[in-house]
Amino acid sequence: MKTLLRRFLSFTLRNKQGVVLILCLFLSFVLWFVITYSKVYEHNEVFPIYFVDNTNKVEFYTKDSVVTVELKVNGFEFLANQVFSSHKKKAVIDMEELNLNLSKGYAKIPTSRLKPLIMKSLGYEGMEAKILPENINLQWKKVFFKKVTVVNKSKFQFKKPYEEYYPAELLVKEVLIEGNQEDLDKIDTLYTQNVTFKNIDKNAVFMVPLETKSLAQNVSCKTTFVPIRVRTEKYTENTVSIPINIVRYEDYANIKVFPKEVKIRYRVAIKDYNKVNAKDFNAYVLCSNSILSSTDKLKVNLNNIPDFVRIVSAFPEKVEYILYK
Repeated sequence: MKTLLRRFLSFTLRNKQGVVLILCLFLSFVLWFVITYSKVYEHNEVFPIYFVDNTNKVEFYTKDSVVTVELKVNGFEFLANQVFSSHKKKAVIDMEELNLNLSKGYAKIPTSRLKPLIMKSLGYEGMEAKILPENINLQWKKVFFKKVTVVNKSKFQFKKPYEEYYPAELLVKEVLIEGNQEDLDKIDTLYTQNVTFKNIDKNAVFMVPLETKSLAQNVSCKTTFVPIRVRTEKYTENTVSIPINIVRYEDYANIKVFPKEVKIRYRVAIKDYNKVNAKDFNAYVLCSNSILSSTDKLKVNLNNIPDFVRIVSAFPEKVEYILYK
């Protein structure tokens, strides 16, 4: 086929009559093109329509989600618009250009008023057109803002012998949410996602995602992650024996407990190891008529434990006692 076409073109070009024939065909096509596209045509297109507020203070919605644009347009203009214009496939109206009274919450807007904005948005500015429906019923709600407390639900696991030195600290304790007032009134707290960070062996700040899927459809939060600072130290273990004190509620002058000491096993950061002193610990048992009448052993209680010390165990947990004259 290609061979025959090449032969035809070669023959035609060598033949003067062939050249004239091609020229006539080309001129005929140009004449047809000019006559056809110089006419005015009616053309209908359907576009979705959106109302936007760039201040993000109002949420708009409408049942009239599409408009039909009935165009009367010169063929050349229409062709140029389709080929060269970067017009969008939807009509987007900036509410700031309408100057509506937003305190009402409702408006019935004639499309004749919107026509210049719609035509500009679609790339048909200056063309003759009719837009249907004749009116668009627009409703909106004012968007409110509220600060809510963030609560951490993430977990941190440390590589031995490291442990958490201070509780994990939320560096952003509140975030801003937005939506209608009714939904915002129901929200006081926003949680982080329940994620676990493992093998931590140094001080670090983790970006933890917020759990926003539970928010109502009309509520949004632009903050998606919050920073949490974790501080860690190497820990070691030690034991200390301290005497058991007797706290008397009645006059039990003649009472003894066995054993007289409790052995406390604790963990402490290596940098705080030398701060630990046996005098910092206090162990005691409670004595009263009701307690002594109901048990033959007394529970050992601990207090005054230094903040930087973590108790692993205390032995014994209960001690025996005797009353004597």
